Amino acid sequence: MSREELQIQLKQLLQGDTNAITIEKKDFMIFREIWINHEEKESIIGEALHNGNVIYRYSSNLKSGREILGK
Repeated sequence: MSREELQIQLKQLLQGDTNAITIEKKDFMIFREIWINHEEKESIIGEALHNGNVIYRYSSNLKSGREILGK
């Protein structure tokens, strides 16, 4: 999957157009770079599946570690 396609999937997840996205092992490093640099990364939660795939869900209710610690 291309970087642009992964960005579109993430955007759909954040907008609520989908409940979850599944990232295949072969696309993980590209997606990880997108995720690491995203301002809402603390709210994008990944769950490891079999064979190196990861399912990501979005939760706008999560607080970052800094918010929890009051920093």
